[in-house]
Amino acid sequence: MALALLNLSAVETPTENEPNPLSLLTLKEAAELLRLSGRTVHRMVKRKELPAFKVGGRWRVNESHLTQWIQGLNER
Repeated sequence: MALALLNLSAVETPTENEPNPLSLLTLKEAAELLRLSGRTVHRMVKRKELPAFKVGGRWRVNESHLTQWIQGLNER
C-alpha cells in the first residue's frame, strides 16, 4: 500500500521499462512522495531510518533506494 504513494511517473527515467538508478530526490521531493512533512523526513534521515546521503552538503535520496525501502516496509 505504501508503494502506491510513490508517483514514479513524476521522476524522469531514461526509458519507460527501466528506471534510472541515478535518479536523486531532494528531501522535499521525497517528503512529497511519501506525503510527509519535510521536517519529518529530515528527522528520519538523521535517525538513519530513511536511506539518504549528502552531496555538496545537501541531503539526497536515491529514488530506487526509496522504492526498495518502502517495499521492505510492506514485507514486515
